[in-house]
Amino acid sequence: MSLLPRSFVGLAAVISLVVSNPSIAQEKLSAFVVEEASIADIQRAVDDGALTYEALVRMYLARIAAYEDGGPKINSIITLNADAIKTAAMLDAERKTKGKRSALHGIPVLLKDNVNTVDMPTSNGSAILKNAMPPNDAFITQQLRAAGAVILGKAAMGEFAGGSYNSVTGQTVNPYHFKRHTGGSSSGSGAAIAANFAVLAVGTDTSTSVRGPSAYNGIVGLRPTTGLISRNGIAPKNLNFDSAGPMARTVTDMAKMLNVLAAPDVGDSLNLQVWNQYKKVHPEFFKKNKNAVDYSQFLHADALQGVRLGVVRDFLGGDPEIDALTETALKKMQAMGATLVDITLDKEFVDSYLDVGGKNIRKLSDYRFKADWEKYLATFDSKNPSNSKVPKTVAEFVKIYETDVKKSALPVEDSVMNLLKTSLTTSTDDPAYKDLIENILPNATQAKLQIFKKYNVEALVFPYFSSFAPPIKNPAFAIEDPAFVESKKFQPAILSGYSSVGFPSLVVPMGFGSQGLPMDITFFGKPYDEGKLIGFGFAYEQATKLRKPSPLLPPLPVNP
Repeated sequence: MSLLPRSFVGLAAVISLVVSNPSIAQEKLSAFVVEEASIADIQRAVDDGALTYEALVRMYLARIAAYEDGGPKINSIITLNADAIKTAAMLDAERKTKGKRSALHGIPVLLKDNVNTVDMPTSNGSAILKNAMPPNDAFITQQLRAAGAVILGKAAMGEFAGGSYNSVTGQTVNPYHFKRHTGGSSSGSGAAIAANFAVLAVGTDTSTSVRGPSAYNGIVGLRPTTGLISRNGIAPKNLNFDSAGPMARTVTDMAKMLNVLAAPDVGDSLNLQVWNQYKKVHPEFFKKNKNAVDYSQFLHADALQGVRLGVVRDFLGGDPEIDALTETALKKMQAMGATLVDITLDKEFVDSYLDVGGKNIRKLSDYRFKADWEKYLATFDSKNPSNSKVPKTVAEFVKIYETDVKKSALPVEDSVMNLLKTSLTTSTDDPAYKDLIENILPNATQAKLQIFKKYNVEALVFPYFSSFAPPIKNPAFAIEDPAFVESKKFQPAILSGYSSVGFPSLVVPMGFGSQGLPMDITFFGKPYDEGKLIGFGFAYEQATKLRKPSPLLPPLPVNP
């Protein structure tokens, strides 16, 4: 096993590695720009002999050294893989003799640190698990490796997939405004892609954790239909709603990653159920391959032509700047041939699924946390010396947090402790949990489907948040920022997950506010309609091209 802590090397040392390596002299002299490079840009440069995957990895490591470990210290990565350069070099050699395995061949990817990797710890953002070594890769890790991706490292995350702060490395900061939040809990995945530390990242989303960090960091993020991507080997937060999701700077790159992540897995029964249903709903997608969908087929610039979109007005009115960005986005969609239908959610829906009812759904669903989490902990092989201190019960976590971790410079957040302590006294045997599964969640599914039917729309659109990224607030690192405009509007995040069937949702950059902070527009669809959403998002993205890198993290000099 070969690991590098985030501070493994300074910028000067990384640049020295790049310059002194004769195998990449050609790349150093070339005009290839790593910042904002897409998969197609990279593969084209490799085709032309102007780049190698090894050189590409070194370029990202140089940016990480400059801005992650130095400069503003974005703090978006928990562990770097010391074998990344070696793996990239191997993939260079393989490409010369055998060709590419897939579009992701040689492409650097970051995994949220709740996704199992056999060669790196999976901390789940917890200091207690900072050295925990899973016995196997997660299914999606296997998929990425088989596709030829370079696993560059493990992205920071909110502890136990809650918030953006963790007791391993602390607070991730927004690349566009160092006083502001990155969104949770895939904080590192969102910030790292926005900061150009890798090409792609995997996040996980229980209620908002792929789309939130994507929106606050101005990148593309997809929460698919729950179960479309296997959860096998991913630390659970709430398996009623958990889903991994691809995060990228463009819709095209996100779709290429989804091609690899979304596949049937015998290790996840829900995943198999979803794929069987997917084939019934969309048999036309499986004519070429019965076990895979090529999501690139939906990338059409005219995908919005003739489409009816429902504009959910309930999520506007929080910040006039976000409202203005949204209205501009809607006018653009209309000009591209979409018909817009204004939607106002009725009080019963809001009360049941967004307000008190939404909070109750989450509270009841967490009754399964303890059993799921302890089942996951049982997979860690205690014979491995690295796992000798891995607890086997939630009660042990509570005890260690209240003693050892509490005294550290990075104490655990109250929300994490509340989850753990509450789980000690709740159970899925509770009649209220049974009612949730048998009645509340199915009713939520039907209520959401009814919106599409009532207004005869193919997707719902709205700003993902009604305010920009808020000031950072956590026990160890709080910042006052009077320029922040706080919104009291209901947030749309839980529309996707809090149902018996998870609804897909895609967020795409729609511009920036006066303080330089980005925001995304949302395309929200019915289950199994990822393809439609990808088409809508791609068409809008290509017509606007509003994704921009942070001016606070400029390109590094080519010839230092």
